[in-house]
Amino acid sequence: MTSPWSEGQVASVAPDAGSLAAARKLSAAWSQTGIAGDALWGLCQGSGANPYRAVVDLSGPAYHCSCPSRKFPCKHALGLLLMWSAGRVPEVSAPPAFAEEWLSRRAARAAAPPTAAAPATATVGAKSAERRAERVTAGLDELDLWLTDQIRGGLGAADVSASAFDAIAARMVDAQAPGVASALRRLPIVVATRADWPDRLLREYARLHLLVVAHRRLGELPEPLQASVRAHVGYPTTTDSVRSQPGVRDRWMVLGLQTTEEKRLFTRKVWLLGRDRGRRAILLDFAHGSANFATAVPPPGSLVDAALHFYPGAAPLRAHLGDVHESPEPFTTVAPSGVDTALDHFAAAIGADPWIRSWPALLTEVTPAFDDGNWVIVDAEGRALPLSGEDPVLWRLLGMSGGHPVTVFGEWNSESLVPVSVFDRGDVYPLGAGAPSAAAAVRRR
Repeated sequence: MTSPWSEGQVASVAPDAGSLAAARKLSAAWSQTGIAGDALWGLCQGSGANPYRAVVDLSGPAYHCSCPSRKFPCKHALGLLLMWSAGRVPEVSAPPAFAEEWLSRRAARAAAPPTAAAPATATVGAKSAERRAERVTAGLDELDLWLTDQIRGGLGAADVSASAFDAIAARMVDAQAPGVASALRRLPIVVATRADWPDRLLREYARLHLLVVAHRRLGELPEPLQASVRAHVGYPTTTDSVRSQPGVRDRWMVLGLQTTEEKRLFTRKVWLLGRDRGRRAILLDFAHGSANFATAVPPPGSLVDAALHFYPGAAPLRAHLGDVHESPEPFTTVAPSGVDTALDHFAAAIGADPWIRSWPALLTEVTPAFDDGNWVIVDAEGRALPLSGEDPVLWRLLGMSGGHPVTVFGEWNSESLVPVSVFDRGDVYPLGAGAPSAAAAVRRR
């Protein structure tokens, strides 16, 4: 039987704080709960005559509930996980019929061979790729002229309004270079929010110019760097081509999970660290309309023996989850990792791929602090790194640490650490929406 999740792990899979709060209020509504192997189930009495049937496949995890909620997992699935976390779900020999039916359908889908795709015409594909490359090249040449005009005229005379950046970004979309368009659309935020925006803007212009030059000389670059250039420009990489690459098997520690939403597009990021190889990875998934992602991922705090298939690149980080060889189990320790180690990893990554903006960082035995209006995190040697992020996240980190050293996971972006989760006494707590209160963590001390 899978080991019970901690409350922090349950919180990490909640779609939002409201769902988690609602789940905590359901403790008296449950009946006929049980767990057998990786199957967890229960009946939750709502306002109607018939109770809702909730089932969780812990091997994914994956969730199912008969309620009409469009949130995923719903409050009933979260409530069931909280009951299990609290030790209030009995172990039984086999799941009931309603749970077995859903689990059997999942197993059948997983065992079904993939549908054979219609054979593609190689000539048509090659011509299409050639036409796209021509459009991208023309668009990047136009961008380089635009960058030259900005520098020649001086930033003081340049139009740095949002509409000006949006116009050149739209041209990049037309040229089928969406990665470049996204970079351009971030620039108005730099101008509006940074006192040192001229310096920052020049850095971004230099980064874009370097990308243009690299694309012009694409054939002269090593294959991994070619892949990085194409990815930053915005050339697509098919999932099938990634999955066809050899998998990297390890015991992957799930360090953090975040789900964000913008214009009804939900993005889920899951950060992993190989326990044996020390390799870092990100699983990135998208869903439109609701946070109902096509693939299941283990919650933070899990150790999963699996193979990851990495997207090509000079500093590969994004990956697809491949074969899982054993059910996820919790991990309670991580290898010591200080400020110097985190900075060395970032330096190696940006040395290989100069367009990388951030890199995963795990820091053990560090203490967050708010000093003279500045957020910092300090290691045992007194070395400090600046922290950044939303105020509620930073205050939650400080409260959950209780002023004591903790292990923090986040992303280092060359200027500051953006915290994602905090480790305390063997549990992993998310710091975003749905995170448990700081008081809950402090009570455990």
